[in-house]
Amino acid sequence: MSGASGQKVRLPAVFRGLRVQVAALLALSLLPLGAVAVFQTQALTREVASRAELVLLDLTTKATYRERQAIERGFGAAEALNPVLKLLRDDPVACRAYLQNYLETTSRFSFVGFVPLDGDVTCSSSTERMDLSDNERIISRLQDPRAWIDLLPTPRVSSEPVLNILLPVRESEVFVGYVSISVPVRSVAEEYDRGAGADTRPLAVITLNSEAEILLSDSADDRMESYLPEGFEMASILGTNGNVFVDEGADGREYSYAFVSIIPGTVYALGVWPLKETRSLLGLFVIPPYFPPLLMLLASIAVAYFAVDRFVVRHVGGLRANMRSFAQRRVVPAFTDHRGLSTEIRELRQGFAEMALDLISDEAKLEGSLREKNVLLKEIHHRVKNNLQLISSIMNMQIRGAHQPETVSVLRRVQERVLGLATVHRNLYQAENLSRTSAGGLLRDLFAELVVASSEAGEEVDYRHSLEDITLYPDQALPLSLLASELATNAIKNVGTTSSGERYIDVIFRMTEPGHAQLVCENSLGSDRGTADGAESSGLGARLIRAFASQLSGTIKQEKTEDAYRVTLDFKLESFSQEPEDY
Repeated sequence: MSGASGQKVRLPAVFRGLRVQVAALLALSLLPLGAVAVFQTQALTREVASRAELVLLDLTTKATYRERQAIERGFGAAEALNPVLKLLRDDPVACRAYLQNYLETTSRFSFVGFVPLDGDVTCSSSTERMDLSDNERIISRLQDPRAWIDLLPTPRVSSEPVLNILLPVRESEVFVGYVSISVPVRSVAEEYDRGAGADTRPLAVITLNSEAEILLSDSADDRMESYLPEGFEMASILGTNGNVFVDEGADGREYSYAFVSIIPGTVYALGVWPLKETRSLLGLFVIPPYFPPLLMLLASIAVAYFAVDRFVVRHVGGLRANMRSFAQRRVVPAFTDHRGLSTEIRELRQGFAEMALDLISDEAKLEGSLREKNVLLKEIHHRVKNNLQLISSIMNMQIRGAHQPETVSVLRRVQERVLGLATVHRNLYQAENLSRTSAGGLLRDLFAELVVASSEAGEEVDYRHSLEDITLYPDQALPLSLLASELATNAIKNVGTTSSGERYIDVIFRMTEPGHAQLVCENSLGSDRGTADGAESSGLGARLIRAFASQLSGTIKQEKTEDAYRVTLDFKLESFSQEPEDY
């Protein structure tokens, strides 16, 4: 995973654990099943909700039986009287007699009449002639000829509130007026039988006309207002055959509302149901459709997480602790308790124990071989050092027997170089790690021996040094010691007394920067010291210095002033690899 800059983004350690990774893979594998379960649950929820709505609408329809029966009778009567009134409307006396006789026979209505377009009612069950031309409601109804029903709290003819039904009358498809029938409210709003089926009765049934005006309610007037949805526009759902919704009533409680049609397009009923009882009645559980699949997924992930922890991670963690203990202290664990372990974990523990025992045995053999090798190498360095010292002693005998100064000078220089090699092998012989040596200690011993051995009798030289302990490979230590031997010899032969009376040799060996070292050899100059003879005049020392510097891949810089001569060597240190220690 890479970021915007191309660098790899590492996840936190908790997400790289085996528990989380197995749980994530299990969640990924269960994702299609979860998606199918969600879709099926959603479909089931929609089906249950649809059936629940149908049940609630059916119960509301049954609860409006009395209202429906009374209103349908009114509209049926108006439809039946329509052809009769067409014949009798022009004869007020005959019309009145017929309609009064009809009311006495049915006893369900309080008024029947014909309302013409001019509003002058002459054909009715009333004994008086009525002029409705100034009635705003009648005028508005005449302008929109269709079936109407209105609540008249104080009608002109009836002595009690009525439901006034208006059914349009047409002749040759031309609207000529309304058949008007008044149904007493008391005959409609009779108390519902609270016997069988009372537990499925709504809290209230509110009857509305097409203008969302309340016609009837089987609840007390003060409770009816509290049941109605707060700020809900009834007109928004008029015209539908059935609708169920949940809303908050004016009293702040939530109710289920079932909206059904009594006379399509004319009369509707709104049933108010208690929300909790409705859910209990229909066997509904209000939970999100994705909750069961999600719960199943979370349970599966939890089981996978704890199963991996119980059967794998815990034992792997213990095995890791045993490995760390073995790596630090070489302690071989004793695996005796195998309870609750799988076959793979048990074999893994047994394999680790066998591997640890084999590794300890192999290390013991390697340590023995290494110790033997170190002893042999130290013996070789010791014998090489003794042989070089023997050569130096033989050369010293030759020097004492030589009579020519040039011969003495040449043999002395060769002897100094042999002593330098002997010093290197002596340091290697004394070192604990034969593959590396301390250049500071090597240079310290080398310069000290050469200065003491080569100083002229009676001449005091101030030998100053600052030598850091920098570790080198023998491949670099040997040319460095030979180069230092040449520098020391030249410095001793050319040291002089400065104008201030100083005679000194100053040696510095230091780390200039990581991986780079510097050797500086400086001696004082004066008029009391001549130039080199014999071997020096041939430039052998200078050639050797350059050759040794080339072996070190270094650079030589020479500086000379009136009182001092300085040689500076800069070279790069070879990198080290980890070597086994000598036990």
